[in-house]
Amino acid sequence: MALDHNRLDKASVDVPNELLIRNLRLFENDYLTKAAVMCFHPDPEKYVTNAYIKIGFFADNDADILYQDEIHGSLIMQVEKAMDLIFTKYMKALISYEGIHRKETFFFPKEAFRELLLNAVIHRDYMRPTPIQIRIYEHKIRIWNIGKMPADVPAEKLFEPHSSEPRNPNIANVFFKAGYVESWGRGYKNITEICEFRNAVLPRPEENCGGLAVECLPSQEYLEAERNKGKIATYVPVNDGENRIEPVNEPLNDGENKNEPVNDTINEDEPVNDGENDGENLFLSDKEKEVLRLIKNNPTITAVIMVQNTGFSRPTIERAVKKLKELNLIVRIGGDKGGHWDIIEQSNK
Repeated sequence: MALDHNRLDKASVDVPNELLIRNLRLFENDYLTKAAVMCFHPDPEKYVTNAYIKIGFFADNDADILYQDEIHGSLIMQVEKAMDLIFTKYMKALISYEGIHRKETFFFPKEAFRELLLNAVIHRDYMRPTPIQIRIYEHKIRIWNIGKMPADVPAEKLFEPHSSEPRNPNIANVFFKAGYVESWGRGYKNITEICEFRNAVLPRPEENCGGLAVECLPSQEYLEAERNKGKIATYVPVNDGENRIEPVNEPLNDGENKNEPVNDTINEDEPVNDGENDGENLFLSDKEKEVLRLIKNNPTITAVIMVQNTGFSRPTIERAVKKLKELNLIVRIGGDKGGHWDIIEQSNK
């Protein structure tokens, strides 16, 4: 890799492994450094506690985790494995075609996230036993690593020109020689350029819980394309040993057979839809109107997405759906998978 990126010449790498590691300053007298172990040993956790990456997919709140993985091994292999796992198992892509060529568009650019992951691996405080944590949601990624920012480079100034101050210079040197990173503090400048080129939203770094947390959000362009193509879906794991996930259109619970309390009381003074309107003139609450609007805009929408788009609780969404069904404003067409909501307009009567 160093040869491919012109970071070392052939004579420098065509030497015994021990000499190469010494030339990378990964020896102290006759002992390997922790940086050498973490970069190249297949099981660095034998010597450095919790030197791994933890990934989890969450639903609408942090307490509801659907599935998770842990990435172990040398730091270089952890980066490669984590990138492959996140963009094949955890994240969906919009599919389009340019001629005969298939194009996959993720809600956050892969190249930019790679820079963020490299920053987390290189700048993590390995003296503290806390793994790198990556939380993935339907429309958000949050990556966190332990380790406070330098006093002269706080999180809010990462997008400004700044010097490179790696917490682990020997690890940073290995990744630099392998062509993964630059050595001039250009990581966030590269991220900015990638996001501008891809019309993506810049990530949001913040100092959090003694470390750096970076939140990545989808662009409006992606969200619009997703709505137009009806691609919004909840992803669930498929336990077939292949590390795959499949999208399902999760049905909205209408209050039937649910342990959570649902308000089933009927107000006799409450108007019913007689087919003369589509709900605009009914005495619907603002929340019920918002749910109706979301269903109109995307008949395949799921409860999880409604919660994310509105901030309402899951029971609130379900009560609103039940009310809309009782008023004969919406009806469910099809089963749990592949089904959709049909809006009952005046023309249907």
